[in-house]
Parts: sequence; C-alpha cells; structure tokens
Amino acid sequence: MEKGFIIDGSAKRKVIRIAKCLLAPGEINLSWNDISKVLLQDGKTVIAFGSGTGKSRETKACGNALSNYRAISQTTKKPSQLLFRLIGPKNLLLKEVNNAREMMERSVCPASEVIFGVARDDSLNDEVRITLMAT
Repeated sequence: MEKGFIIDGSAKRKVIRIAKCLLAPGEINLSWNDISKVLLQDGKTVIAFGSGTGKSRETKACGNALSNYRAISQTTKKPSQLLFRLIGPKNLLLKEVNNAREMMERSVCPASEVIFGVARDDSLNDEVRITLMAT
C-alpha cells in the first residue's frame, strides 16, 4: 500500500470543485455510497461538465456533458455506470429534471444504474449545469 501522494494546485482545485458539486446539500442529495458505486467499477472513471441556457437548457447541459465525456474518454461506448448532479436556478422545473434523467438513462448500457442528484443555485439565473461521473 502506498504511504500517500501529493497533488498539485490544479488537481486540488478540481477535487474540491467535484466534491462541492456532488456532495453539497440539495433537493435530491448524493452520498459517498452513490459516488463509490461509480468509482469502484473496473475501468477508467471520467468526470465531465456541461451547461445549457435558454429553451431546453437541461438537454443542452446533458448533451454538452455527454459530449465532453466522449471526448475525454475517447470512446463512443456507453458507460456502464453513471452518476450526475444537475444544478439549476430557482425556476428549475421538475419536468426539466425528468428530461435530464431520461436523457442520461438513454446514454448508458440498458442494465446500468443511473444515480442523480438535484440542487438549486439562485446565482445561475437561466443556466443549468451538469457534473457527470461515468465508468
């Protein structure tokens, strides 16, 4: 077992951002158990971000995050495990949350589990953001 490791400032900021995004309290919370279901799978784990504004902002955010996932992972294969956190403004609708969930469910293997969380951030105005973690 390794004794430890050092991460540079850039990696540290990314880890903090991801932890804040995924574990901050919201309407539907994610737990460490949810995150570990994805992290403990075999293969690479990819973390991607997306955002969208205007009409269909939630589908734009999902599409952006999924596109970033494919670019980073350099594959067109569907992930076997997927977790995402949707963060939207105070006027975020349940319909938008369901649209995002359905889009993410279509992007994974049929037997895969999609885990998601939802939070609101009043500073976002019209923007919806997605943090996606997939294996």
